[in-house]
Amino acid sequence: MGNGNGSDALLEGLEPSDPFRLVAEKCKETGAEFTIAGGGSQVDLRVAIPNGRQKRWRRLSRDQARSFLVNPITEVTYLGDLDACLFKDTRTIEASIQIHGTGPRLERGVFDIPGIRKLDDGQLPLDEELEELKSSDNDSGDRVRPGDDWVLDIEQPPGSSYKVELGTARERFIDFTTRFHRPGMRGVVYFGRPQIRDKFPTLRLVDVDVTRHDEALQLLTRVSDALFFEIDLRFDVPLKLAAARDRVRRQRRRFVNRGDVAGVGVRAPRTAYSEKPLSLYWYGRASTGVPLLEFLAYYQVLEYYFPSYGRRDILDKLRHELRDPRFEIEDDAHLSRVLMLASQAGKGFGSERDQLKATVKGCVTEEHLKEFLGSDADFGDHFDGKALKGVARIDLKDRRNDLLGQVANRVYDIRCRIVHTKEDGGESAAEILLPFSREAESLGPDIELVKFLAQKCLIAGASRLHG
Repeated sequence: MGNGNGSDALLEGLEPSDPFRLVAEKCKETGAEFTIAGGGSQVDLRVAIPNGRQKRWRRLSRDQARSFLVNPITEVTYLGDLDACLFKDTRTIEASIQIHGTGPRLERGVFDIPGIRKLDDGQLPLDEELEELKSSDNDSGDRVRPGDDWVLDIEQPPGSSYKVELGTARERFIDFTTRFHRPGMRGVVYFGRPQIRDKFPTLRLVDVDVTRHDEALQLLTRVSDALFFEIDLRFDVPLKLAAARDRVRRQRRRFVNRGDVAGVGVRAPRTAYSEKPLSLYWYGRASTGVPLLEFLAYYQVLEYYFPSYGRRDILDKLRHELRDPRFEIEDDAHLSRVLMLASQAGKGFGSERDQLKATVKGCVTEEHLKEFLGSDADFGDHFDGKALKGVARIDLKDRRNDLLGQVANRVYDIRCRIVHTKEDGGESAAEILLPFSREAESLGPDIELVKFLAQKCLIAGASRLHG
């Protein structure tokens, strides 16, 4: 609801026809949550729109508030982490779409798919900076160009009552989309090119027989997965549903320890790093934006050093055994202990989890890890929280489990969820960690952690650089 007496006083100070006041009054009538602050020309109005068991807050401009007066808020539900809505009164699901990665070459933002037709009505005025772009295109006829509304009718799925189509966003969805409305921007950048304001493609399911959030999200996901895969197979256009703006805006903070290089510029390298693990490290750096691939690339750096550090523990034990003054070469019991150690080495130096622990302990100290974990205020909640299911937590206050072991266990658990192995987990192991999921999007701190460990491994395995 509103802000109590303060919000009532603020509303009373607005003109009766002010769209902010009208929207707030409408929210009160329908029971929709809202907050309002400020006054005069500096009013901040936010409206809560249902999103399953959660809600998504929208900050409105006065123009958007006018649109919200026309379109009933109570009939709209956002769908999961997507820039998608279920409009219950019109039985329509609409979701913004985009190209996977860089994708194929696009002709000024128009999909290269047969069957796209231009619509003659509903065009919005061009931004001034884009007038020249459109007028420079001398083609005529029905070709879809910037500023045109277009639609691609798709054959109705067998046995279904709903219709599927791709096309430019409908006006109502434009009012509710969270992806492209940004304060101070007259237009949006889409697919790497300037586009007409509010012109972006969407997937629409019309006449759907669902009213609940989970059912609508499941239907949208199922239809889009099948449709986009077949479009990719036939036309080499890799589409995907676009994430909501609040999810896209999350940025990872990167751990950079500049304390040791303060006042020092770039200097000539003195150290040589192993070529193969360094190549894997650069692959991870090049995979920014693809969290599962990025995590695995850094993990492979650690994996490269498994034989060295996994063997080191056994070699130390063997060395201690042979150095013992009481060791007798004629004593079968003494030779049996040596043979047992040698046989352990031949079995691959322990499980992969054990080898990872040995590698982490051989490359990094607890002090280094504490410095890393304390470098960001959000790290504590993330590593000690439940954002990722089925992975070990990192608790600096845990006195029973050493920090190095906690870190190794977490990194290995995430690796297992990405590649979906049941090792060390049996049937109770957590399910596969899927791309584009909320869990995958929350991997940022863990990627920084495994990257930090990869850097330490590269440094520990380095040698002096010779000219």
